[in-house]
Amino acid sequence: MIVWQNGEANPVSSVAIAGDFLPASGLQLPKGKNWTDIATGLGRHFAKVDVGILNLECCVGVGESKPRRKLGLGDSFDASSEVLNFPLTLGTKIIGMANNHVYDFGEEGLNRTREAVQRAGLVALGVGKKLSETPDVVVAQGASGLRVGVWASARHLPDAATREKTGIEPATRSRGEEALKALKDQGTAVKIAFLHAGLERTNRPDPEDVVFMDDLARMGFDIVTACHSHRISGYREVRRLDGPPAFCFYGLGSISSGVIYSDFEREGIVVVVGIDRSGSIVRIEIQPIQLEQTGWGHLPPLGDACRILERFRMLSEEIAQGSYRQRFYADVRSDLVRRQFRDMQAAMQNGGLRGLATKLGRVRMRHLNRVLH
Repeated sequence: MIVWQNGEANPVSSVAIAGDFLPASGLQLPKGKNWTDIATGLGRHFAKVDVGILNLECCVGVGESKPRRKLGLGDSFDASSEVLNFPLTLGTKIIGMANNHVYDFGEEGLNRTREAVQRAGLVALGVGKKLSETPDVVVAQGASGLRVGVWASARHLPDAATREKTGIEPATRSRGEEALKALKDQGTAVKIAFLHAGLERTNRPDPEDVVFMDDLARMGFDIVTACHSHRISGYREVRRLDGPPAFCFYGLGSISSGVIYSDFEREGIVVVVGIDRSGSIVRIEIQPIQLEQTGWGHLPPLGDACRILERFRMLSEEIAQGSYRQRFYADVRSDLVRRQFRDMQAAMQNGGLRGLATKLGRVRMRHLNRVLH
């Protein structure tokens, strides 16, 4: 489905941006199949794509590394390095690692995951730098010599980098400005912010994330995307005073996942960005993905594809009208108190009073806003 097009201009290069790839937990290979076989079924969405991006939502190849004790709810996920044949087959060479599972097996697990990704010929992006260093960005070469720049980062994670310590690239305004400068200095035609943002168990984006993503677009990023909720969440065209519009996609859903809590999490999209010879975006397409019972993504039949695209259209309309805010807080409210109580219980069980105090120390204004609404 084409959601935006600039007249009759034809793209000469394209970028495909997918959401979460979580090849752990319940995601098992069908008998007689391998990771390449599974990815081949999605090949049509990535045909003739020059640059591909997805989020690796687990550690891989961790060996004997021990899972880190968590102060709260949430499992630790890992998979064999063979799963990397999935993005390789699709052609998604840029692997976002700025997410809440990249430290599931501590520093050792992170290092082994990065090494496995790099050995596979993929680019690991979004973790491993200090704030005193240049932001973690990559510039990929597309057709006709066009350069596409990507910055991967995450909102509100405890393992975020500091000036003295390496960690997850933080999604902040100041860090975004630094990333933009680094991409401009390298002569990029299209600049993409690939974020870990959003909240699980809702189809609507967090209003604070919407404001932040729109700000990144106005600052100079041409495409801003988010994944983490494992659900699609609509998009918006952001008008800019000094140039062409930018585009924000507030939830990409999953491309394949072994953890599914709702049928809404069986829907995903791939954003395909078409670029002309001058380096301008001339077409934005949305390609639907459906996750079957086992969690594998595949091309949906026509009826299901239309249903997914219609939900995407409706969510985009809610964002345009502003009604998504009330619906987001209604979604959050339905499970907020029970889930927070269970989270505190888990923190107490896993870390005692110190664990509980650490958990309470992470409470921020956005959490209070959710309660107040």
